[in-house]
Amino acid sequence: MPRKERDEKRRDNKGRLLKSGESQRSDGRYAYKYIDTFGEPQFVYSWKLVPTDKVPAGKRPCLSLREKIKQIQKDLDDGIDTIGKKMTVCQLYEKYTRQRGNG
Repeated sequence: MPRKERDEKRRDNKGRLLKSGESQRSDGRYAYKYIDTFGEPQFVYSWKLVPTDKVPAGKRPCLSLREKIKQIQKDLDDGIDTIGKKMTVCQLYEKYTRQRGNG
């Protein structure tokens, strides 16, 4: 890989560096991709990258992407399912039996 490509970092349309997993969509929204407790990829979206950003006109106020990432990481570190409210009964039972083990 040429040095220029290797040294080039991913940036948003304002020139800020994007961290691993972060991206900016063509409509200006920021996205973060992570793997949930079931091993499935999940996406989180926000109009703001950092708390000091302004929400575009006509869009609902929301937490910044980096605030959402902190919450997700904390939940994953604590073993809390971040999508528990969307969990089906079958998924809940599977998680229960997986945690219960053979004893």
